Amino acid sequence: MLTSNQAHGMTYAEAAREITARLALGVDDTVAAGALQLAIEAWKCLAGTDLAWDRYGLELLDVRARLYSDHDDVVVDAGAPVRDDAETRLAVTALLEQLARYHDRLAADDRDDLARRLSHDAGAQQLRRAVAALV
Repeated sequence: MLTSNQAHGMTYAEAAREITARLALGVDDTVAAGALQLAIEAWKCLAGTDLAWDRYGLELLDVRARLYSDHDDVVVDAGAPVRDDAETRLAVTALLEQLARYHDRLAADDRDDLARRLSHDAGAQQLRRAVAALV
């Protein structure tokens, strides 16, 4: 479970920025799973406001199924996004861009087998398509 006393009571955008900063520090599977969980939360709350969120959500669900199936217990204690506005989209896109870079690093790590590295590469590409849907 990913919880933080700092994240408690944060708005969605604040939590997204905090997780983005943590992801930038290096490879941490729990933080990465929290980032994806937070991104999916935005989709759950904002789907139906714009078709872009539907395209976004489909990419994220596939990434979750392929790369995060064993991280169902990760929770980010933060408020849900309340509206589809510039601040929310900026927070979400920055979060996913950093998560894509995380998967780029894993795809380049030759200590892992080829199939796993290719999955990380595909995940990074899908995360970038999710970002593109929102911009």
